[in-house]
Amino acid sequence: MKYRIFIFALFITYLVGATTLMIWQGIGIAPDRYALVLLLGALLIRKTRSFLLDWLPFLFILISYDFLRGFVPLINKNVHFTELIDAEKFIFGSIPTQTLQALYFQSGSLQWWDFLATIFYFLHFALPLAFGYLLWMGNKEWFKKFVIAISLVSYAAWATFLVFPAAPPWMAARDGLLPSVTKILDQTLASFPAAVELPTLYHNMNPNPVAAMPSMHGAYPFLVLLFAIKLFRWKGLLFLSYVAGVWISMVYLGEHYVIDLLAGAIYALIFFFATDILFNKINRAKI
Repeated sequence: MKYRIFIFALFITYLVGATTLMIWQGIGIAPDRYALVLLLGALLIRKTRSFLLDWLPFLFILISYDFLRGFVPLINKNVHFTELIDAEKFIFGSIPTQTLQALYFQSGSLQWWDFLATIFYFLHFALPLAFGYLLWMGNKEWFKKFVIAISLVSYAAWATFLVFPAAPPWMAARDGLLPSVTKILDQTLASFPAAVELPTLYHNMNPNPVAAMPSMHGAYPFLVLLFAIKLFRWKGLLFLSYVAGVWISMVYLGEHYVIDLLAGAIYALIFFFATDILFNKINRAKI
């Protein structure tokens, strides 16, 4: 038992260190790149074959989702701008992104919180994959549930992007609909060290800037939180700080509206329970 806890702690330290190094060196955390970090960990514990068998389908699903997401702007050019702005004003009385940037952002004079928000932005793929990796090491059944849930969330979101392509706050600001909103990432990323170029499939994919609703930055962290609470009970609530950090950062950076994030959380909630129900039915059928 003590050895198992030690190995878990060792891998958490390894994943934190590797992720920090990637961010510090300006290496984008794409799923295929981060998979190499996870593969190295599997090599160290001599589970390479098991890792490849379990993870290649998962990575294929995630990368295929991002590949297909790039076609959305080509299929549906009717991008929605004003609906999200009006909804934010109706719910909050103002636009939270405008409020946060007016209070804390100083163009040309970046502060430590600007870089912290950028780091939370980078963790979008890293932490869900790292969490999945720890599940894979400790409980294959829950790893399978996590893979299915995150896959369903991703493709349900993709279907929504097709029907309702939505512009993020920075794009609305670019088109003159949201005064005083800045795409802060353009400034913070320019201050990071020159990126170490490592090959990635993502260089060959079209980005989709109109995939704001629902937000995967809202869905993935919330899905991790739900699984953490299910597995670790009250200790899983520690992941609330991760969820809050990502959500506040996305709004502050101008990457998402609050309602985008809430919609992402709803998708995560739906497919978390759907996956649990599905597995329960399968297990009962086996009896």
